[in-house]
Amino acid sequence: MPRPPVDPQSAGLLASWTAAFVARHATVAQAVAAVAAGSDGHVVRGLPGVVDAGRDVELADVLPALTEQQPRAVRVAFPQPGDPLGLCGAGPFTSSALAAQSAVVIEHHAPLGLVPEPDLRGSSYRGVRWQVFELDDVVSPPLTIEPSRVVEQADRALRRALRAATEALEGADLARWRPEAALGGHEAGAALRSRPLALPPTWPPAARALAERAMSLWRMLDVATADAGAATVSAAAVRSVALRDLSHAVREAAMAAFDVPASALLAHLA
Repeated sequence: MPRPPVDPQSAGLLASWTAAFVARHATVAQAVAAVAAGSDGHVVRGLPGVVDAGRDVELADVLPALTEQQPRAVRVAFPQPGDPLGLCGAGPFTSSALAAQSAVVIEHHAPLGLVPEPDLRGSSYRGVRWQVFELDDVVSPPLTIEPSRVVEQADRALRRALRAATEALEGADLARWRPEAALGGHEAGAALRSRPLALPPTWPPAARALAERAMSLWRMLDVATADAGAATVSAAAVRSVALRDLSHAVREAAMAAFDVPASALLAHLA
């Protein structure tokens, strides 16, 4: 039985705290504590330059090596099968990122991709292992408008997508659908309470709020997608399309909330 993917929040936290560390807005200890909170630890495997690249190395020991070349960009990818959001091309990194539904890309003279997987040692250890992939040269498009406007636009797009999903599901006679109502109080409450989003202190409030909203909706959608929840074939089809479209919007919003402030941090170092 395949293991469930690592919470995509881990990729967002790794990207945001890596950017903050490179920009000297955070220490290694602060970054590792925030990224690994709620787990038994994060390790990295396959980092070029490590004597034994096949062994696990603690994130605290790897973070300086990941950033010593002054990355020009740190960003997340939140792909799903059939919707490779944040990825380009094919290869082992793309395949692994699709399976994991999240990844981090660190762009410098030798770009790297990091994909999370559950690190389940023994009967009780619950951590995350980041597998490193060496990538061909990748370049993120430069920001052409103010970061705050990008985040604002992403927030509006997410609200439109949520409204469209609600209208589609109501039109298919699937009750008065809201994520909270569709999941039920217990499941929705659990999704909203899980893992507070510990972004760097300098993260813009609007981006922080968008990231938290997107992550909560993502967890709710995971539960809703697993539940057929429709009485007829046609209603099930409407529900599937509505949730798929909303999932795309949620993941796009999350990428903006993590990537845009990270890009702004690193742009000041250029």
